[in-house]
Amino acid sequence: MKKLTLSIREDLAERAKARSRRLGSLSRVVEDFLESIDGEGLADALCRELGLDCAEPLTTPGEIVAQRPRALGPPAATLVAEMRRGRAGRL
Repeated sequence: MKKLTLSIREDLAERAKARSRRLGSLSRVVEDFLESIDGEGLADALCRELGLDCAEPLTTPGEIVAQRPRALGPPAATLVAEMRRGRAGRL
């Protein structure tokens, strides 16, 4: 376990402590929250729960963008603008 120091408002800390007593501990509540915002950790937990072999690391959004094939023609915005001009001319 790694210790973590948080700086939060005193009133919030007191409410969090009181509420977390029903849920186990404040450390557990914070850990659950951090896991919920950690996409890779969430995916790992889901894989374990579903009994799936998810040994491959997750692909990051940046990797997805980098792996997309490049368009061969003009940008889509250019094509759409041309189509709109053509339609406006026919109206």
